[in-house]
Amino acid sequence: MGDETFEDKKLFKYSFFKAGTRLFNQGDKGTDIYILKKGAVTVLVDDQIIGLINTPDTIIGEMAYFLNLNRTASVEAIEDSNFIVISGDYLYETVMKKPRIGIDLLKILSGRLAKTTKYAIKLEKEIAQYRDELRKLKGLKEEKKPGILEELVSYGFLSHEEMEKCNSELKKSEQSGALTSLPNILIEKGYISAEQLIQFMELRQEK
Repeated sequence: MGDETFEDKKLFKYSFFKAGTRLFNQGDKGTDIYILKKGAVTVLVDDQIIGLINTPDTIIGEMAYFLNLNRTASVEAIEDSNFIVISGDYLYETVMKKPRIGIDLLKILSGRLAKTTKYAIKLEKEIAQYRDELRKLKGLKEEKKPGILEELVSYGFLSHEEMEKCNSELKKSEQSGALTSLPNILIEKGYISAEQLIQFMELRQEK
């Protein structure tokens, strides 16, 4: 793979990739996980650059191994870069023996997911703004904005079935005259946790 590789056969190997070298290609079978120590790489999907990684200790390529998928993107060094390359099987065995490592890995991946979610929300907002501007230019009315329950479904906090159940509970409470609120129903019925609701509200505020 790299131009020079210094290997510890039992644990991991140190790999050096010159600028312009591909670590792996989209569609490849993914068995190794990469940890960037120095340098920078681009992430490409269908040969289009969609991201840049230049933060030391960033984990790359773990999704293909853990989800048993082929590589969903290509990764190419744009600077001379150093990596620690770990066998996915070795990492799995290590996590099973030392769960604390698994927790640390989960924190890293959760942080990456949160950043990706924020980026997706920002992108969704920009697309919605462009769409509204086009509708105005064409003399059309603005589209009706989704309600909170619809947003919870779109962000993955609720399923469509849970949304329907929640709507049903809201109607029942209105008909009975009971004083309740949407957050109370969501939490009391177990549709969402308080922590998830707080996370959702934070994401919603960023829009």
